[in-house]
Parts: sequence; structure tokens; C-alpha cells
Amino acid sequence: MKGQQRNDATAKVWLNGLAVRGRPWRELAILAGVLQGGGVIVMAALLATLIHGLVMDGKSLAELAAYWYGLPFAFAWRALAGWAREEAGARAAAKIRAALRRDLLDQVQALGPAWVAGQTGGGLVSTLLEQVDGLDGYFSRYRPQMFIAVLIPLLILSVVFPLNWAAGLIFLLTAPLIPVFMILVGLGTQARQTRQLQMLTRMSGHFLDLVRGLGNLRLLDAHRAQTPRVAAVAEEFRVRTMSVLRMAFLSSTVLEFFASVSIAMLAVYLGFSLLGHLDFGYYEAPPDLALSFFILLLAPEFYLPLRELGTHYHARAEALAAAEQLQPIFAASSPQCRGGSQQPADKAPAIRLQRLSFAHQPGVPVLRELSLDLAAGASLAIVGNSGAGKTTLLRLILGELSAPPGTVCIDGRPLEELDAQAWREGIAWMSQHPRLLPATLADNLRLARHDADEAAMHEALAFAELLPWFATLPEGWQTRLGEGGRLLSGGQLRRLALARVHLRRARLLLLDEPTASLDSETERLVMAGLQRLAEGRTLLLLTHRSAALQLVERVALLDGGRLVAEGEPGKVKEIDDFLAGACA
Repeated sequence: MKGQQRNDATAKVWLNGLAVRGRPWRELAILAGVLQGGGVIVMAALLATLIHGLVMDGKSLAELAAYWYGLPFAFAWRALAGWAREEAGARAAAKIRAALRRDLLDQVQALGPAWVAGQTGGGLVSTLLEQVDGLDGYFSRYRPQMFIAVLIPLLILSVVFPLNWAAGLIFLLTAPLIPVFMILVGLGTQARQTRQLQMLTRMSGHFLDLVRGLGNLRLLDAHRAQTPRVAAVAEEFRVRTMSVLRMAFLSSTVLEFFASVSIAMLAVYLGFSLLGHLDFGYYEAPPDLALSFFILLLAPEFYLPLRELGTHYHARAEALAAAEQLQPIFAASSPQCRGGSQQPADKAPAIRLQRLSFAHQPGVPVLRELSLDLAAGASLAIVGNSGAGKTTLLRLILGELSAPPGTVCIDGRPLEELDAQAWREGIAWMSQHPRLLPATLADNLRLARHDADEAAMHEALAFAELLPWFATLPEGWQTRLGEGGRLLSGGQLRRLALARVHLRRARLLLLDEPTASLDSETERLVMAGLQRLAEGRTLLLLTHRSAALQLVERVALLDGGRLVAEGEPGKVKEIDDFLAGACA
């Protein structure tokens, strides 16, 4: 319980910090709510005076025309203030959520691909979407209502107490009943809301992982077995959702009950006062219908802000639960190299690894005492079985993972001293599974260089021998390539990746199986392009194919994270034996 209270306190402080970003709409929502309360008081005064004049004084409608004409303006005043309050609250929440999403995306980018790879894909997407949206009700309704629930009752009390101290005292004594029971019911709601949001995150991750692995499940004929599991997860989420709704309806019922009891107490007092059975509270003035009816009309409006606060209390519980999911992202430490302030040299870099050891998890080393030199403008291929540490090595050089200080040096300087962004800007990466956005051809090419013009992109396509394909595109540069590049063949996808490498203006090429799964003709085209790109650049290649070794001057064999052999292609028996076995 104490741990949960500390979490709630931390979440509240964090949410309060976010609320500042809602200015000035946040203040406008509160002001509009207070003006709405003022409109209610004016409307109640007009109605009470009209009824008293018609019933008790026997006046005609013409004599009360000023009050009749004033009523539509009072109704319009209240309606306009209510609309402004909702609009300002919605805009404040939208502004806060937009800023929070930018911060989250910046943080995810800062944490790097290595951190993202350790998260459940669906869970992370759910956190960035549903959990941020879960803050909407808190900032648009609940938080402004916190101030309105104090200001409007105080405004009504300031009007009622000078007229009837007894009625004001009834208001004052019964008002705390609503927030007290709201808090009691809300404690259970928050716990259930937290569990429901956690279940939503797990369900989103489960569904996304199933969709991603559906092809493999069908190949293994295991897709039918997932149906009851999906049904069970969905049913559990439904049960938790209905549990939260049940608590929300219960809280509304409790608040309505106590508000009704309080209004009934006031009505009994006013009724008995008019009948002459009670003669206190009016400051020795005789009770009349106008004053009693005015106070009675204000009674529901006095409790309404408190009831609305209770109605929106579940938004607070949802926001606290969402904050518990979002805060760990900002508190997470990045596994990638953060870098320093030194700028890398504008030339092909020399890379030195000095007794490099690395482990993703303590006690499970991936690289062990690895020492390797790659001169500026030289080329090196690294071969080895899956799990030998090849990809981890590339990610360490790229800076996606943080190596022990001084173990990765660039041009004689430790990598951690270089400006990380500037270092990565000089690197071109090409893998066996190029990623494309579901956007236009131009957008996908500009991933390599955001300021590339059409002439540069045309040159890149010509380099990759994609101009005949480009000529067939119906909308040219604005042709959308579809999700994952579904409009491209495997060879076209790989050559488009080659065009991006050409566009990159890189000083260092990192290639991860760039020719895997290609037919001989496409492999020849890609290899020829890479051969030209490697001129004057430092090249580091991961491969299992002996054909790719024509790109490099040296080959290194990794086994269990250790360097076991190194030399020129075709001149080291251990490497030749490995490649022969890998290609068999």
C-alpha cells in the first residue's frame, strides 16, 4: 500500500508538470466554468423573481417583461460558457498530449534501437497511443473541474450566506460528503484501472506478435491453436473493463444519492420556514417565496460541480495508471553510446577494437577480448555462425550499444568522446532486410538524406539501375510503396536500399548480409554497386556467402565472440572451411 501511495505521489507530480503545457487553454477552461456558475446564479435570480411576482404579488406578464427578456440571455450565457469550457479543456488536453508524444518519441529515439528491441512491439505502441490518450479526460475535464468544484460552491456560498445563514450552513456541512465518498469509491477504481491498462498493454503486444508471426505459425500449422488463446485474452480484458465500468457507475450512484439527500434537507428546511414552523436563518427578515425558491434553485447547482468531479474521478484513476506506464520510459537508461562533443574527421575512418568484451546480460558475454584493426579506406568481412557476435559488433561500432570505455576507437579517439549524431550521420547501413515506410518513393529515399533533391535521387536510382522501374511508376516520386514495400520485388527492394546507400554520402559502410536470398543476376547488380561505393570508404561486411568476399581485402572469423582466424580471402583454411560448410 505504501509503495502504491509513493507511486501515486510521483505520478501526481509528473502530471502536474505536464499540466503547465496546457496554457493558456487550461486557465480559459477554469474561467469559463466560473462564468458558467455566474450565469446559473443570474438565471436562478430571474426565475425566482418571476415566480414570486406571478404567484405571490399577482403581477402581469407585461409588468415582469424585463425578467422574461433577461431569461434567454441568462440561458445563452450559461450555454456559451459551458461550450467554451469544454472547448478550452479539449484544446488544453490536445496540446499536452501532442507535446507528450513528441517527448516520448524523442526519448525512444534517444534510448535507441537496442532498447526498443527489448520491448514488446505491441506493448510499446499501446503505451505511445492508448496510454497517452488515457490522459485526455484528466486534462480536459477532471483537472479544470478540480478548480471549478471549489470556486463555484464558494461563489454560491458568498451569495447565499448574506441571505440565509442556515441554508449556507447546510450547504457547507453537506458538501464534504460527496468528495469523501468519491475518494473512497475512487480508491478501488484506480486499482482496477491500473490492472485494466496493464492488461490492454499485454493484449496489444500479444496480438501484434501474433500478426507478425502469423506466417511462421501457418507454416508450422500452429495458427489454429492460437484461437482459444486470443479468445481467452480478449475475455479477460472484457471482464476487467466491465469491472472498471461497474465501479464508475457505482461512484456516480453514490454521489447522486448524497446530493439528493442534501437537497432534500434544504428543501425541508425552506418548506417548514415558509409554513412558519422554523424561524431562524433569515436574519430576522420574514421568509418569502422569492428568496426560498432562489436558494432551492441554487442547491442542485451547488452540488453539481462536486458530482461532476466525482463523475470524472475515474479519469484521474486512468491518468495515474497511464502515468505509471509512461514514466518508466522517461526513467529508462539507454544502452546506446551517448557520445561526447568531438566531431569526427570528414574522411574514411580507421577503426580499432582493443580487448573489446560485451554482454547484453551480466554473465552472458557476447564478445570476449576482441582486438581488431581496420585502416582508413580498408575493407573487412566478418564471418561466423549465428550468435557469434557479428551483429552486436556492428551495433557497437554504430553506437547503438555502449561499449566499455576505450575499447572502440575511431581514428585513435574513443568512440564515446565523439558526437554520436555526427558519427552516425557519416555511416551508411544496409542489411538483408531493408525497411521501407508506407510512404512515397521520395520519402523513402530521403531517409538516407533528408535534403536530397530530385536530381540527387534520380542519380541514386540510376546508380542502382532502377530507372526502368521508376519509369513505370504511375505517380513518379509520389508513388506510395505500400506497407513494407509490398509493391516491390525482393531484388527491387534490395536495389532501392543500395540507392539509399549511394545517396547517404557516407564515410563508413556497414553491410549486414547485403546479398542474401538474391538471385544471381540481382546479386551481380548489387555487388557491382557496392564495389563502386566502397572506393575511398571504410567497409565492414557481415556475410555467410563466399561471393560477397570479392568486396573486401581481409576476412575475420568469429566463434563464440572471439577472433579465431584472420587473413586475405581464400588464404586462410579455417575461414575457407567455414564458408564451405555455410554454403553447403
